[in-house]
Amino acid sequence: MRRFLAIAMLTASLLTVGLAEAAAPMVRIQAPGFYRVMVGGLEVTALNDGVVPFRTHDVLPTATERQISDFLRDNGLNEPVGMSYNAFLINTGAKLILVDTGSGGKLDDDPVFHGTGRLMANLRAAGYRPEQVDEIYITHRGQDHLGGLSIAGAAAFRNAVVRAPRAEFEVVVDPAKAQALIARSHDPAWVKAWISFARDAFAPYIASGRLHLFDGDATFPSGVRALATPGHTPGHTSYIIESRGERLILLGDLVLSPMQFARPDLGSSFDSRPTVAAAQRANILRAASIAHAWVAGGHLPFPGIGHVLSEAGGFRFLAPNYESPAAAD
Repeated sequence: MRRFLAIAMLTASLLTVGLAEAAAPMVRIQAPGFYRVMVGGLEVTALNDGVVPFRTHDVLPTATERQISDFLRDNGLNEPVGMSYNAFLINTGAKLILVDTGSGGKLDDDPVFHGTGRLMANLRAAGYRPEQVDEIYITHRGQDHLGGLSIAGAAAFRNAVVRAPRAEFEVVVDPAKAQALIARSHDPAWVKAWISFARDAFAPYIASGRLHLFDGDATFPSGVRALATPGHTPGHTSYIIESRGERLILLGDLVLSPMQFARPDLGSSFDSRPTVAAAQRANILRAASIAHAWVAGGHLPFPGIGHVLSEAGGFRFLAPNYESPAAAD
């Protein structure tokens, strides 16, 4: 009996050692941050630039503690909640179009942007090269949307034309307007720093004549339509592109938290005019739900693309079913 117990104990010990030696180390990194869907005949690739944790109240200061706790419970989340930073690459078959460019990794010492700057690596992982991009559309003045335009003073997308709303970026090309903005600002130092950042980002495109500013709503030869949606920033712009009866609305920063689907009236601490932004948000989400359009958000949980369903008092975001674009053909 003693011999049997000794053998059993030795066997258990050997098994334990074997399991310990065989255990693989944890990898602790995600798969590359890209995700594809087909919108009609368009190949749309969501590109992640990074994820930054925020406490929900810091993003939505008018939300009540009960609203926040209910949202966290219903979605299985804990504070702080990771906010995705996304851009979108659209292959029309004739043009390769990028909407927003990420931060370029230039602001890693700022907690609001720490961990961003991964867009270029994810674009390459998705099978594309930056020199293949034909056109870039910028939604608004956020550094995390325009910072990736340049690298060390050179154009990150050397063959691309950049289109951006004049209401946001006229100060970048007009020194007199820049000085006027600084003079009337409550925080001149921040405005000076932002103008300098934006000028550096746009500089190689200005020098080569490839920055095109536009006014309000506009339609471009690529088939992209610009829709003025001010509120988050004064010249915030969303973009619409259609193919084979399907529509994609690129929201920009109209929605900064999934909570704003159910409660579009909740303003964000990042909005320059929260009430105006809330009205724009409700209008666009209503239009998307009626048209059964795809929506893509700069800060929705990655991949940040899906549909909107109208519900009593608000809306619900529907994430896409996972499919292979090749299989869909």
